[in-house]
Amino acid sequence: MTGPPPLEFGSASRRRGRLGHFAPLPLVGTALLLVVLIVLTPALESNSHQPGPGLLTQAELVVDKIASNATMHFYIWALGETIRYAQIDVGVATGFNWTGTQALNWSALNFSAWTNQTDTLSVSLASSANPLALSVFVHYASPAGATWYVAMLAFYVGLTSPPSGESLYASSPTSGVAVDSSIAVSNDTLPEAILLANAGPGGGP
Repeated sequence: MTGPPPLEFGSASRRRGRLGHFAPLPLVGTALLLVVLIVLTPALESNSHQPGPGLLTQAELVVDKIASNATMHFYIWALGETIRYAQIDVGVATGFNWTGTQALNWSALNFSAWTNQTDTLSVSLASSANPLALSVFVHYASPAGATWYVAMLAFYVGLTSPPSGESLYASSPTSGVAVDSSIAVSNDTLPEAILLANAGPGGGP
């Protein structure tokens, strides 16, 4: 006559269900965790699938200058950091008289020394000419839509009181482009970002 089997400590006392052999609980839990992570993780867009025109594709011109240095620096890129433009064209006009922001004869400006780049993230240029004008055309294109960002701008650096001070003056005839008429040249005020105007799909050169 035999007694009941001895108790085994440390062994599982719960019987597995009918599917326990095919889908153990640890494997099911891991699979559910992976599904949750996939659903909650934002999808990353590659540069080959850029979004339609919007806030991230908005082009801006950044103006920079260091006091006592004659060179002005200009950078053209998007508010979004990884937006590729189909085309960026920048023309430079020099050798004209700065007559103030209201009296500047825009039609007399001779834009030359064009910089033309395609399939690019940004364009930068520098010049010591004073005054200086830019004509900017930026074309964004994607399967979801296309548009042009444009602006014509003029800049002049003048001495202010005391003589060691400088001010950057700017003007633009382009509707939708807002510029500060006068900015003190210092590390606290520059660089200055200027949003270009959205001219729509047919607003190119």
